[in-house]
Amino acid sequence: MRRAGGVTTIHCGAFDAETLWRDETLAKLPALPDPQAKAIVGAMDELLFLFCEGSDVLLTRNLVAPAQLGYLSSIGLTFRTSDEPLEDSGGAQDANPFQQMLNKGAVRKYKELLPPGGVIEPFAVLDGLQELSSLYRLDGRYPAMETIRHVNSKLYSAELRESLGYGPPTRMVRSHTELRRAAEAMLIAGPVLVKDTFGVSGKGNLLIQSTATLERIAGYIAAQEQKGKSTLFLLEPLLDKEADFSCQFHIDADGGYELISVQQVLNAEFAYQGTFSASGELIEKLEREGYFKLMKKTAELLYENGYNGHVCVDSMLLADGGLVPIVEINARKSMSLIKKRLDDFLAEFSLQGNLTYLSVICPGIVEYADLLAAMDREGLLFRPERGEGILPLSAGTFTINQAAGLKRKGRLYLSAAAGRIERCSELLARMRALLNTRGIAVTN
Repeated sequence: MRRAGGVTTIHCGAFDAETLWRDETLAKLPALPDPQAKAIVGAMDELLFLFCEGSDVLLTRNLVAPAQLGYLSSIGLTFRTSDEPLEDSGGAQDANPFQQMLNKGAVRKYKELLPPGGVIEPFAVLDGLQELSSLYRLDGRYPAMETIRHVNSKLYSAELRESLGYGPPTRMVRSHTELRRAAEAMLIAGPVLVKDTFGVSGKGNLLIQSTATLERIAGYIAAQEQKGKSTLFLLEPLLDKEADFSCQFHIDADGGYELISVQQVLNAEFAYQGTFSASGELIEKLEREGYFKLMKKTAELLYENGYNGHVCVDSMLLADGGLVPIVEINARKSMSLIKKRLDDFLAEFSLQGNLTYLSVICPGIVEYADLLAAMDREGLLFRPERGEGILPLSAGTFTINQAAGLKRKGRLYLSAAAGRIERCSELLARMRALLNTRGIAVTN
């Protein structure tokens, strides 16, 4: 994972990679469409600035707000960006940034930002990445897309977990009738999780606690089967969870293994809420139970299957003290890896922090620059000389849906940074209060 000196690294990616890997011939679980939430996820690529060093390049779907770039530069976080957004006014095809660049005639548009010999470091490997690298004579060599889809499937996670002798037990179903029959049997013992093989945070997992819910889901899938869709879902018992955590590691092109970090994760209804550093107590428990040896073995198996690059393994502590070391394998970067980059930055100032977000409803247009100015006046905006504060991580997720006279959804990704981790909750409370005074409702 070490960089060669003088090589330009280009950071770019999509945070909904699972939807782009997914086989569209497969039936889906029921879900309410939310265009505003989808737009927010599309703007999360701004968070990749935390991987930038020196003259690195950040390419984003939408332009980064000048106020955000100015603020980040003022605290020592500098990088180059494009003066033209990747986003067009098209439809679903725009979800993949590498295809966007290819479709827009990338040689003309991005030549200065993609110099020969540079390397694109993606959030996740997607279709078009290798083609784009070849077009620009970049040095990146990535696993085949067939491999990427294979190792990122939840079916792969379940099969690898089973081969290593770890739970939870998983049942694969290939029709709505098989789903109904298997889930009915499992419901006798307790609630059941049905998983899409390429579900993404907050979507792709459904909890079944009754036969009535099961019948609705089975009926929804049956209707898709009648239209020619195939069915492939996983069923697992709902475990009595105490806490979620994840392990980040990197597999080099030659198979070398680097353990990067362990982060504790806050989830609510299967959706990501935030990340904070793993406690010493948790690390000691993982050492005792051979968790890190298992992570290295997992890396070896991934490499044998043709994968190299970043990996995030989702894990779980149970209420009875048990450990589920492999819940899911994510062969890509992750929010927890972004949190580790935050840790490294804040450590320069002997500070600690978390990674979280505030879901907001904005009353019309709220200028991001005005929000930063208000935070600064209140002494709430993080600056190294203050020794603590709120470090805002993305402007686009806050502004992407705003429209004059309309209440629209946004998200403020941020880190509460302080000398003591206990201060973080106080800083977040002040941030919520500040938003409230400006008529911005916080909904999480």
